[in-house]
Amino acid sequence: MSIAKRGRLYHLRRRVQRRYLSIEPRETVWISLYTDSETVARSKADRAWSQMIEAWEARLAGNSEDAEVRYEAARDLAPRAGLSVSGRRRCR
Repeated sequence: MSIAKRGRLYHLRRRVQRRYLSIEPRETVWISLYTDSETVARSKADRAWSQMIEAWEARLAGNSEDAEVRYEAARDLAPRAGLSVSGRRRCR
């Protein structure tokens, strides 16, 4: 996991694997971990990345409704868990 401190908070930065590029428009995903502790950031990063992978896998499997529900639920719950998902769109 690539953890970077931006300002005073840590963020997870990961490239989107080729497998998911057909369903994820961003090449790189930045997830704010809302902490200034590297130890806490590392523990949150694993959980945040796992949730992203689960949603992408559900979409690849054709469970787009399930994936959308999971993704929206994750976005709604993220602030309560101290997480935020953001990213850059790819230019084509």
